[in-house]
Amino acid sequence: MRYVFHLSWVILLLTAPSAYAEIYKWIDGNGRVHFTDTIAGVPPEYRDRIEEKASLPPTPPRVISERPAMALPSTPPHYAVSLQRDGNMMLVEALVSGAVRTRLLLDTGAEFTVLSTAAARRLALNLSNAAVIPLRSASGVFFAPLIKVRSITVGEAAVYDVEVIIHDATPGLDGLLGMSFLDNFLVTISTSKERLILTPLVESADAELYGGHPKDWWIRKFRFYRTQVESLRGYLGGRYASEIERTLRYFRGELEALERQSSQAGVPRGWRD
Repeated sequence: MRYVFHLSWVILLLTAPSAYAEIYKWIDGNGRVHFTDTIAGVPPEYRDRIEEKASLPPTPPRVISERPAMALPSTPPHYAVSLQRDGNMMLVEALVSGAVRTRLLLDTGAEFTVLSTAAARRLALNLSNAAVIPLRSASGVFFAPLIKVRSITVGEAAVYDVEVIIHDATPGLDGLLGMSFLDNFLVTISTSKERLILTPLVESADAELYGGHPKDWWIRKFRFYRTQVESLRGYLGGRYASEIERTLRYFRGELEALERQSSQAGVPRGWRD
């Protein structure tokens, strides 16, 4: 078998075309020099003027792979944040509006992030024209200001224009970190390592995203704004009539903005109902 292998290479070399190409040089009637690699490229009236033939190595063929380039596997970026344990509570440090450091209770069951009145004062928030949201306590229903802060940053994870409620819900703390911030991430909590892992949803390969948000986010957002509009109508004409009117304008404006955003992102209509 070894002898046959070598013989096949000898046959291949003998039958292979020449590794060199002939170049023809000729001069036209205006004295200009031309080159061609085939005799057919010389006009018949100039073929008797071919001065020389030279053998030059041909240009090596350019090999182009037909296989598409494969992207190297990559891990979606994520942010690891230290948690502080206080009894059964997990606490996290957050920077609000790039200016005020706060200590917040991590609460994945809270619809909103909540800031204390003391934190609001440190941020110099103007609550005089803020929207309000009805909250229920042991003594009945009360209205808490609802306002947007410029940003909330936890570790290196930042979210901008975050809706927060101003309320002293967590004595001794600056508030709680709720879903108005956490909804922008895939949230993983490691209680053993006391770490909070935030993976931006826009980087998640498993989620069906529109405008950087998954289906549940769009459904909850539309449902929340519509629910607030419906529920606030029942408070019109009462003690807080002017605040309710202002809040209705706020939520209707947010609902219209969300509708525009969802249309631009191509969100399925069923997610908006």
